[in-house]
Amino acid sequence: MEQLFQGGCHCCKVQFEFSGPLEMEVIQCACSICRMKQNHHVLIPQSKFKLLTSMEELSLYTFNTKQAKHYFCKTCGVQSFFYPRSNPNMVAVTIYCLQLPQNVKLTKVTQGIEQSIKTIIQP
Repeated sequence: MEQLFQGGCHCCKVQFEFSGPLEMEVIQCACSICRMKQNHHVLIPQSKFKLLTSMEELSLYTFNTKQAKHYFCKTCGVQSFFYPRSNPNMVAVTIYCLQLPQNVKLTKVTQGIEQSIKTIIQP
């Protein structure tokens, strides 16, 4: 069963929504930027993600291959979503920027070069 999720940045100038399942894997990525930001995100197909805010409210940061598109709010600086290099047809949504319902089940997946560890987390 899918649910409509809503989210945004700290100052609420960036708002978005997506349709997704009540059970999702939360990725704790070990790449250089995610590790520094402690970014925990869920992957959503681009077709199910809708940005409700003008792109003018966002700044873009890219590095290295310039394939990943890291967007953040121009006002508060929060990155609530990005387009990952490794999954170009997906949107990586920061879980802490979501309004999560009580019945959602999140499983944290720690991704590293040599391992993947799953644990159940509470919203």
